[in-house]
Amino acid sequence: MATRRKLIAIILCIFVPALLSACGSAAATPTATAEPTAAATVVSASPTPAAGAPYKIGFNSSATGASASLGLPEAKTAQMIQKQINDAGGILGPDNLRHAVTIVIYDDATSNDKTVSNVNRLIAEDGVIAIVSGTSSGASVAEIPICTENSIPCISMASAASITHDATNKVEFKWMFKTPQTNLHAGQWQADYLKAKGVTNICILYTNDGYGKDSMANYKAAAEAAGLKDVFDNNYAAADTEFSAQLAGVQASGCTAVEIGSTPPVASLVTVAVRNAMPNMIITSGHGICNQSYITTAGQAAEGVVFPCGKIVVLDQLADADPQKPVLQKYIADYTAFTGGEAISTFGGHAWDGVTMIVQALGSLKDGMSLADQRAAVRDYLETKIANWPGISGVFNMSATDHNGLTKDSLLFVKVQGGKWVAFPQKDW
Repeated sequence: MATRRKLIAIILCIFVPALLSACGSAAATPTATAEPTAAATVVSASPTPAAGAPYKIGFNSSATGASASLGLPEAKTAQMIQKQINDAGGILGPDNLRHAVTIVIYDDATSNDKTVSNVNRLIAEDGVIAIVSGTSSGASVAEIPICTENSIPCISMASAASITHDATNKVEFKWMFKTPQTNLHAGQWQADYLKAKGVTNICILYTNDGYGKDSMANYKAAAEAAGLKDVFDNNYAAADTEFSAQLAGVQASGCTAVEIGSTPPVASLVTVAVRNAMPNMIITSGHGICNQSYITTAGQAAEGVVFPCGKIVVLDQLADADPQKPVLQKYIADYTAFTGGEAISTFGGHAWDGVTMIVQALGSLKDGMSLADQRAAVRDYLETKIANWPGISGVFNMSATDHNGLTKDSLLFVKVQGGKWVAFPQKDW
């Protein structure tokens, strides 16, 4: 509990100004409103008295490129937490020494190859203790062997179960964790809704990437478990803008609902295409569209689309007794102030969860540990101490058999109405 109180004092209870102070790194430092560059952003913590050994956290997201609408809020959240830690003078360890913390931030430009390069650099050159990396599922899967071979805890901000679970050996990858809900959770919500609506035949359209393929597999599994039949499925590239072949297949199949497994911007474009061709088609999606850019790009076509999403998008509709509510309220207030009023998304929340878990774990380290021992201790902390832990994405309960620690109930069902998210509970289906 003492450790938890320290974390809250550092992360949740510090008012964050709107501007990030300049950094002393040779690389350009993004401001609160500017996009991070592909170079590293190293924001150095202020000197403090009674100092223990300084700590480094690695961070990598897709702040530019096709996934920027997801990765940029993640990067800005990491910058915000760094500023909060600076303002607190570091973090206090169990030895009552105050440790400066530096978050080394890279942008992979929505490239899996760049992700691999950045993670290698964070380990070999920057000497970080733990890493939060992977806006997309594909990028996160690509870093599994690096994190494993180097025995360093890595927390992904993507949803595929394959990021943490070794399907071949039926165990969790020792060094991999993730903070978003899984695509199976999203598939179960969609199946429940479609079954309640009397749908029997569905179509699934998905991106030909890590997230899309994992969505497809889990949407189909959830649908079949609910007694629904997948009568047509097809994929497209994340850069595609034309979907005539997919639409023809949907129309010929006779399905009465389309599930979309993509992230913006292509998720928005597919929604527009389906809506234009089949105005009365039921459209559902996964939690990869829980940001404002999906609605903005899809426009009127987004109206009526239903999907599961994190609680942050419907905060005003949560009960006061919800254990996540105070955490969500503080994150929204802090992020809004830090960015000058930018829209909130669940993706920045995934970064907050990952970085904050690591900060809490660092607060448990004894001074003088070797880097290898620090990494192992943080890994063990994540697996054994993140229990009943209210974050942005849900209340986490990690364990040796679950390196995600969330359930289906960490998502709520929502719909787009009047250009915004509205809670859509089961009683209203």
